[in-house]
Amino acid sequence: MSLTFHRTFSLSRTLIAQVLKVSYENSGFSQSTLAQKTDLGTVQQEAMPRYAYRAGLLDKKRHLTSLGNFVVQHDSTLETAGTQWLLHYNLSAPHGPTPFWHHLVTTYFLSGNTFNAKDLIDDLAEFLQSATGKAPSFRSLRSTITIFTGTYLKTDGLNRLRVLEEIGKQNYRVMMAPSPPIWTLGYALMDYWKAHYGERLTINMIDITRGDFASIFLLGEERLAKLLLELQREGMIELHRISQPYQIVLLQPNLEFALKKLYAF
Repeated sequence: MSLTFHRTFSLSRTLIAQVLKVSYENSGFSQSTLAQKTDLGTVQQEAMPRYAYRAGLLDKKRHLTSLGNFVVQHDSTLETAGTQWLLHYNLSAPHGPTPFWHHLVTTYFLSGNTFNAKDLIDDLAEFLQSATGKAPSFRSLRSTITIFTGTYLKTDGLNRLRVLEEIGKQNYRVMMAPSPPIWTLGYALMDYWKAHYGERLTINMIDITRGDFASIFLLGEERLAKLLLELQREGMIELHRISQPYQIVLLQPNLEFALKKLYAF
């Protein structure tokens, strides 16, 4: 589960941007290269490449992914809402390398929902016990929940998404987050489709509008259906809604196509 991959640091866009710059100039960079070319501390040198990997910006060998390459060239500070939504999506994707993040997001990130740190700690402990058969230490659990919430609250994290607010000490409320940019959603849908449906060209619409894909973006069925209509107008998908079950046909499966649209390249 790599529960403590964060090494007690929340996601920092400023520090990840330095990692991406190093990777762009020194693909597959070593730890010593990172130490020489950034001002990251020793522990941050471990944590931030791990975040970059889990957020879909680096592969396991520390090479830039297609997303990472577009980001470093067109949004080097990771400032735009489109980029930040994709970092959130990759951290939260059910097929990604951070299953506990997916669990917390899809369980708690419901608009208007309130919870506290103890709720998260208790739930995470139960989730990990069930998934791995091991009971993590309370210290690891508490640290992980602190970095999880901090990622969405801190200015240098993903707070531009306006997903979470602190309403008291270690008490939180999920906000009505704005919809993601249409090509952020398009990229995520292509990626999710490839991971879960492979080469299939048609799936049931309900699998997207009522499943964990919708939950990751805090979208109800009606809001997501409207965004799918936009993607249909853009020529990425085709919706068949004459009779149940409604269908989505994927017309454009190329991830780079969506990235070029997102970054106006």
